[in-house]
Amino acid sequence: MRVDAPLSFPEDLQPQQKVARTGSSSQPNRSAPADSGQDQAQLSADSVTIQQLKSQLAQVPEVRPERVEALRQAVSSGSYQVSDQQLGNAIASDMLGQVIG
Repeated sequence: MRVDAPLSFPEDLQPQQKVARTGSSSQPNRSAPADSGQDQAQLSADSVTIQQLKSQLAQVPEVRPERVEALRQAVSSGSYQVSDQQLGNAIASDMLGQVIG
C-alpha cells in the first residue's frame, strides 16, 4: 500500500531526520548500504524524550483515590447530580470506545 498524502506538522514538531528508503527510490541514498535492500530509519533525540515521558506516565496511577473518595461521598450524601446530557455523552463515549478500541 502506498500513501501519497502530504503530511503537515506543527512547526515545533517538524521531523528532524527523514526516513531513508533503499531499493526503489529514485534518489540515491548515501546513508544506507547499497546492498541491504531494506528500509532504514534514524530516530531523532525526541524519541529519547518520548521514552522518558512514557516511563513517567507508567508511574502515575490510573485511579486517583482522592477523586474516588470525593465522588463516593457526594453519591452517599445525594449531592452528586448528573444531567441527562452528561449521562448520554458518557454512554455514547463508552460505546464508541468499545467499537473503536
